[in-house]
Amino acid sequence: MKQLKQEVLEQAFEHLRSCGSGRRECVVYLTSPVDTPEVIDGVVHPRHTAGHAGYDLDSQSIAELWRDLAAQARSIRVQVHTHPGAAFHSSRDDALALVHTPRFLSLVIPNFALGPVGFEGAYLAQRSDGGRWVSAPLAERIQVVA
Repeated sequence: MKQLKQEVLEQAFEHLRSCGSGRRECVVYLTSPVDTPEVIDGVVHPRHTAGHAGYDLDSQSIAELWRDLAAQARSIRVQVHTHPGAAFHSSRDDALALVHTPRFLSLVIPNFALGPVGFEGAYLAQRSDGGRWVSAPLAERIQVVA
């Protein structure tokens, strides 16, 4: 189970709200030190473009993100992005996820993250060993800690 620090969750929502402005999707990545993968203590808001129904990172932004993480001995543990209405993992989300390794988590926050900070209405997908994205029980995968 991933342990997500409350302050990091709050920072993630701040990015999602300010970037999306209630009109555009936004993405952030929850990170941890390479040597303690279960403790999520960082959030990265990558340079990206976005619209009402999606966001995109260009190859230069992706390369920059991986270089920065490697230099800090950190890794992405959860991809988090918003949807305009209900949260679900779309076929676009499946295809354009940044990480495709088994057991990677992708969290979708509904209503452009304008609701309360937390997971109400959120949808969690996990990459299966067979390469598909499947629904995952959020309470069993991510625990918010002080």
